[in-house]
Amino acid sequence: MSLIYHDPSISHDEAVSLVDSGLERNIVTALISIGLNEQDSAWAQTICLKHLESGTQSVAAAAITALGHVARRFGELEMQAVMPALDSVKGKFPALEATVADTLDDIEMFT
Repeated sequence: MSLIYHDPSISHDEAVSLVDSGLERNIVTALISIGLNEQDSAWAQTICLKHLESGTQSVAAAAITALGHVARRFGELEMQAVMPALDSVKGKFPALEATVADTLDDIEMFT
Protein backbone atom coordinates (compact mmCIF):
# COMPACT_ATOMS: atom_id res chain seq x y z
CA MET A 1 0.00 0.00 0.00
CA SER A 2 1.29 3.45 -0.83
CA LEU A 3 0.14 6.64 0.78
CA ILE A 4 -0.18 9.79 -1.27
CA TYR A 5 -0.35 13.18 0.43
CA HIS A 6 -2.97 15.50 -0.99
CA ASP A 7 -3.18 19.12 0.17
CA PRO A 8 -6.88 19.97 0.25
CA SER A 9 -6.36 23.75 0.44
CA ILE A 10 -8.89 25.05 -2.03
CA SER A 11 -10.92 28.24 -2.30
CA HIS A 12 -14.48 28.59 -1.08
CA ASP A 13 -15.80 28.74 -4.64
CA GLU A 14 -13.87 25.65 -5.68
CA ALA A 15 -15.12 23.79 -2.59
CA VAL A 16 -18.69 24.70 -3.54
CA SER A 17 -18.08 23.42 -7.08
CA LEU A 18 -16.62 20.16 -5.78
CA VAL A 19 -19.55 19.61 -3.43
CA ASP A 20 -22.00 20.42 -6.22
CA SER A 21 -20.31 17.90 -8.53
CA GLY A 22 -21.93 15.08 -6.57
CA LEU A 23 -18.81 12.93 -6.94
CA GLU A 24 -17.84 11.19 -3.70
CA ARG A 25 -14.11 11.87 -4.03
CA ASN A 26 -14.73 15.56 -4.77
CA ILE A 27 -17.12 15.96 -1.86
CA VAL A 28 -14.63 14.36 0.55
CA THR A 29 -11.86 16.68 -0.67
CA ALA A 30 -14.14 19.70 -0.38
CA LEU A 31 -15.28 18.82 3.14
CA ILE A 32 -11.74 18.43 4.44
CA SER A 33 -10.74 21.72 2.83
CA ILE A 34 -13.80 23.42 4.30
CA GLY A 35 -12.89 22.16 7.77
CA LEU A 36 -9.31 23.34 7.45
CA ASN A 37 -9.67 26.56 5.45
CA GLU A 38 -13.18 28.00 5.26
CA GLN A 39 -13.49 31.46 6.81
CA ASP A 40 -17.26 31.34 7.36
CA SER A 41 -17.74 29.06 10.35
CA ALA A 42 -21.54 29.00 10.15
CA TRP A 43 -21.48 27.98 6.49
CA ALA A 44 -18.81 25.35 7.16
CA GLN A 45 -20.87 23.85 9.97
CA THR A 46 -24.02 23.82 7.82
CA ILE A 47 -22.26 22.01 4.97
CA CYS A 48 -20.76 19.47 7.37
CA LEU A 49 -24.09 18.79 9.06
CA LYS A 50 -25.76 18.34 5.66
CA HIS A 51 -23.16 15.76 4.65
CA LEU A 52 -23.42 13.84 7.92
CA GLU A 53 -26.70 12.64 6.41
CA SER A 54 -24.91 11.20 3.38
CA GLY A 55 -25.57 7.64 2.38
CA THR A 56 -21.85 7.24 1.79
CA GLN A 57 -19.61 6.37 4.72
CA SER A 58 -16.54 8.19 3.36
CA VAL A 59 -18.51 11.42 2.89
CA ALA A 60 -19.96 11.15 6.40
CA ALA A 61 -16.47 10.47 7.79
CA ALA A 62 -15.08 13.56 6.06
CA ALA A 63 -17.95 15.66 7.42
CA ILE A 64 -17.29 14.39 10.95
CA THR A 65 -13.59 15.17 10.69
CA ALA A 66 -14.29 18.59 9.19
CA LEU A 67 -16.58 19.44 12.12
CA GLY A 68 -13.68 18.72 14.47
CA HIS A 69 -11.50 21.09 12.44
CA VAL A 70 -14.21 23.79 12.57
CA ALA A 71 -14.42 23.40 16.35
CA ARG A 72 -10.65 23.68 16.68
CA ARG A 73 -10.35 26.69 14.38
CA PHE A 74 -13.34 28.74 15.55
CA GLY A 75 -13.89 27.54 19.12
CA GLU A 76 -17.63 27.16 18.72
CA LEU A 77 -20.31 24.97 17.19
CA GLU A 78 -24.10 24.88 17.45
CA MET A 79 -24.15 21.91 19.79
CA GLN A 80 -27.96 21.57 19.68
CA ALA A 81 -27.58 20.62 16.00
CA VAL A 82 -24.21 18.87 16.14
CA MET A 83 -24.81 16.34 18.92
CA PRO A 84 -27.97 14.74 17.49
CA ALA A 85 -26.35 14.62 14.05
CA LEU A 86 -23.26 12.86 15.41
CA ASP A 87 -25.42 10.40 17.35
CA SER A 88 -27.41 9.68 14.21
CA VAL A 89 -24.36 9.05 12.05
CA LYS A 90 -22.99 6.59 14.63
CA GLY A 91 -26.20 4.61 14.31
CA LYS A 92 -26.07 4.70 10.52
CA PHE A 93 -22.36 3.88 10.23
CA PRO A 94 -21.17 2.04 13.37
CA ALA A 95 -17.65 1.86 11.89
CA LEU A 96 -17.40 5.65 12.32
CA GLU A 97 -17.81 5.52 16.10
CA ALA A 98 -14.07 6.16 16.67
CA THR A 99 -14.11 9.06 14.20
CA VAL A 100 -17.06 10.57 16.05
CA ALA A 101 -15.23 10.07 19.36
CA ASP A 102 -12.17 11.90 18.01
CA THR A 103 -14.34 14.79 16.85
CA LEU A 104 -16.12 14.93 20.20
CA ASP A 105 -12.70 15.14 21.87
CA ASP A 106 -11.83 18.10 19.61
CA ILE A 107 -15.16 19.75 20.39
CA GLU A 108 -14.66 19.31 24.12
CA MET A 109 -11.10 20.59 23.98
CA PHE A 110 -11.62 23.61 21.74
CA THR A 111 -15.14 24.87 22.42
